[in-house]
Amino acid sequence: MKVLHVAASPRARSRSQRLAEQFLEALGSKEVTRLDLWNSPLPDLGGDVMEGRYRLIQGEPVSADVREQWSEIRTVADQAMAHDLWLISTPTWNFGIPYRLKHWIDCIVHPGMTFTNDASGTVTGLAAGRTAVIIAAGALDFADAEQQAALDFQMRYLSTIFQFIGIRDVHTVRAAPTFGPSNLVEAAEARAGKKLRDLARQLSGRGDVPS
Repeated sequence: MKVLHVAASPRARSRSQRLAEQFLEALGSKEVTRLDLWNSPLPDLGGDVMEGRYRLIQGEPVSADVREQWSEIRTVADQAMAHDLWLISTPTWNFGIPYRLKHWIDCIVHPGMTFTNDASGTVTGLAAGRTAVIIAAGALDFADAEQQAALDFQMRYLSTIFQFIGIRDVHTVRAAPTFGPSNLVEAAEARAGKKLRDLARQLSGRGDVPS
């Protein structure tokens, strides 16, 4: 199993990173690529680049610079597609995801790279058969399902975008709260760690499906 670990936290003492390490240790995969989004340059997606995308899709000529920029964007998508399991470890920022993680997503989700769509609007995800594991650490512990439905713009977004490109096997584990009394914070991290270790054993074929 080839694993791509997309690390979206800029903090050295990141809880989501610690939890990802627990998951990877339990998974036991020997092929893990770590993509640190805060120390890895991502291609620009400015106006000229996006205009060039539509010209390329329509088979129209573009400048050599634009063609090179889209080659760099495709390289980011190809890296993701070369892995069987995508592990995303991220903090919760303002009920959503860090902008660097959104930048990475915007680099990989393009027609012809991770999905196709025909003239009738039918979308086919090219990432089918892969697995995604999303680990999120957040200061706010949702009080109930209603509050979570109203305020969770993180897990729902990530799950939706991965399913859009064909990944049906999406697992989410949230560690919260990460702010407050130390006993509550430590208990939340411990619960998330157990879920991740159980999930890792399941995905590696060394354990039952966790309840």
